[in-house]
Amino acid sequence: MGRLLLPIAALLISDALLLIGHGIQITLLPLRAEIENFTPTEVALTGSCYFAGFVIGCLLAPHIIRRVGHIRAFAVLASVFSAVMLMFHGLPDFEAWLVLRFVVGCCISGLYMIIESWLNDRATAASRGTILSVYTVINLTMIVVGQQLLNLAEPSAATLFGLASVMLSLAIIPVCLTLSLAPAPLTPVRLDFRRVWEISHVAILGALASGLVTGAFWSLGPVFARGVGMNTANLTMFMSAVVLGGAIFQLPLGRLSDKLDRRVVVLGSSLVGALLSVAIVLFSYNPQVLLVLALLWGGMVMTLYAICLAHGADNAEPHEFVLVGSCILLLFGISSVFGAPLASLFIEFMGPGGMFVYAALCQVLFAVLVAVRRHQHIKPIIDETEHFRAMADTSPALFELDPRTEAEDWDNQSPSADEGLVGEVGQDKA
Repeated sequence: MGRLLLPIAALLISDALLLIGHGIQITLLPLRAEIENFTPTEVALTGSCYFAGFVIGCLLAPHIIRRVGHIRAFAVLASVFSAVMLMFHGLPDFEAWLVLRFVVGCCISGLYMIIESWLNDRATAASRGTILSVYTVINLTMIVVGQQLLNLAEPSAATLFGLASVMLSLAIIPVCLTLSLAPAPLTPVRLDFRRVWEISHVAILGALASGLVTGAFWSLGPVFARGVGMNTANLTMFMSAVVLGGAIFQLPLGRLSDKLDRRVVVLGSSLVGALLSVAIVLFSYNPQVLLVLALLWGGMVMTLYAICLAHGADNAEPHEFVLVGSCILLLFGISSVFGAPLASLFIEFMGPGGMFVYAALCQVLFAVLVAVRRHQHIKPIIDETEHFRAMADTSPALFELDPRTEAEDWDNQSPSADEGLVGEVGQDKA
């Protein structure tokens, strides 16, 4: 393990520092927005701008990387991210935050793409699974660490914004000092959403449902927690419990989906997630019970994206996995843009619990669509299921790191005429 990770140690250290800073701002910004008297709808719209920036970043970042290289692109994006964190404190204005959160979304998606394409360039066929697992664990762990750091100071002060900025600035150092060579120049990968729809209806529907729910949670979860009377310590535990639930349940549910029809697993987890959403509303007065429910809710909801992606990979040819993953990720990001504003309407009419009523409705609707699809399309009893791999919703470059990707077959494919340019990945890894 040591020999495998040593050549990419600097990159993983930078990733860890970056995710700590990112973890701080994920929860800090909705809290500060509430302190500045933003309405739930305004908080939701700032969250939508973040996800819109994330999608645009997936489109633009590859061009920046190709122009100046991975190291310079990382330094530029992390520096901008760091500076913007300080501007949030200095410009507590709704219109300014719309722009700032959009910039943050662009930066983080570009940084994810740099790290993941670099890891992919260093990975071999034998090491892909290990590197992907280590990377996923680091991401989830550091986000939780960042959220817990919110207990060090009040959201109304500049301290937490400064701490996030420091972490983001420190993340630049290991990458810039690494002796490892940067990856090769990038080449374009094209998307065909119609082909992905033909491959897997459930994967696309799952990406949309997951984006609608998780986009609302990341933008309005702290607003819900504050609305039901949680203090900062309980709030950070609530948010962290959801992330930990997604981390803990991802592999067990994934392994279960290896043995059963994955559609049955996502249908079941969606229905259980809907019941847990209702339970969170009913027990919102009890912080201890809420933590347990949040852990279970995260296990059902935060795993949906990865299992639906695996279902798409099962139905795709090996050379189509990057195509499927990239399309699903972008659809996830686009639906996340609309998730928070829709949930904010429920909050306006029903109070803080309206966010989880909205989540329950989304999950029930998805479960119904999956049930209808499964009834219409019964798969033959042939064991062609790929082994589940834990995946995060980060950037299209991550899908090349997955062992299910076969570079040789992809390189031999030519894009169809109706495909649109979406991003770029490692030259010999696409």
